[in-house]
Amino acid sequence: MGIGLFLGVLIILLGLGIILNVIFHIHIPIFKVLFGLILIFIGLKIIFGSWIPFPSCQGNSGNVIFQERTYRGLPGDSKEYNAVFGKVVVDLRGIELKEKVTKIKISAVFGGAEVILSKATPVRIKAEAVFGGVQVPENMTGAFGTSTYQSNNFNENQNYLVIEGTSVFGGIVIRYQ
Repeated sequence: MGIGLFLGVLIILLGLGIILNVIFHIHIPIFKVLFGLILIFIGLKIIFGSWIPFPSCQGNSGNVIFQERTYRGLPGDSKEYNAVFGKVVVDLRGIELKEKVTKIKISAVFGGAEVILSKATPVRIKAEAVFGGVQVPENMTGAFGTSTYQSNNFNENQNYLVIEGTSVFGGIVIRYQ
């Protein structure tokens, strides 16, 4: 959503608000609503950085907004995946753990995330949910609060994967396949 599209939508909403007020005598606080939309737009731009057109979120950034995207393996630089009003699928079945601790972060805000793991991958999952849900393997589910899960083959003396999952009004499913 570029600035041109955003301004176009604001002008259309302003026009519709005036028409509703004049013809149907429905009063909508137009300027308060427009001010709120502008603040939301600026906030999203700040969160997702550098004024990138956020609906497309091109590249391998890990940010998915208003769409669905699948990632395979671990990315080179960023090990963070965010789903906002969308869905992200992270397939980690073929990964090789080269470091003692490999950490990734998964966030779902009004959206969904799915993480697919191999049973051979030792994993520790730290899940936080606020009015959302995080389902970890073996159907352990948390809807509010914090929980921790460790796979049966987890050993702190060997290389392992740490997944930090945060769900706010959304859902995260972490499963084996």
